[in-house]
Amino acid sequence: MKHIKNLVFDLGGVIMNLDVPKTIAAFKELGITDLVNSTGHAYQHSFFYEFEVGEISEESFLESLLQLSDQTPSYQEIKKAWNEMILEMPAARIAFLNNLKPKYNLYLLSNTNSIHQKKYLDHFKNQHKTSFNKIFKKAYYSHEIGIRKPDAAIFQYILKDSNLKAEETLFLDDSIANVKAAETLGIKTFHVQNYNVTNVLELLKN
Repeated sequence: MKHIKNLVFDLGGVIMNLDVPKTIAAFKELGITDLVNSTGHAYQHSFFYEFEVGEISEESFLESLLQLSDQTPSYQEIKKAWNEMILEMPAARIAFLNNLKPKYNLYLLSNTNSIHQKKYLDHFKNQHKTSFNKIFKKAYYSHEIGIRKPDAAIFQYILKDSNLKAEETLFLDDSIANVKAAETLGIKTFHVQNYNVTNVLELLKN
């Protein structure tokens, strides 16, 4: 893939470590159950998806969770539980990204929400004394653009917005559904498994 000029990275499960069971356990302590599956790629209630595309406010999201509880947790307790899944971005992966920058145009494409975004962006800035978004030519977050993966429209959006050619673009994601959606537009893909994102170097050499 020596013709590749653009690398589009997913965030959770690729750059950032995730532990969805931690959030499930934290919610259970607050009397909230049966919300997400163990992979974190499927929610049981539509308000999760609405929050990821910015259709509902943070307060509305927290209130929806509160209504599912058989207790009376505060919004702050619910927010803390929701953030439990957000773990670190290992320094080796950040160094890997920075080492790619001289040769490739780097982009980020993440299904996320305002609560999680604040958590990991603040943590990164405190740890690295710089903005996470500066690693990329542009960072695309689902709740800011109103579309989420695997909707093909989100890939069409970034190709047009950043003036990218599909055949020169490689998309890396840990969700096979997202990977397949990108492929329908002619985008090259790499399915990340067990955080093996650095293995893409072998693919890029061919």
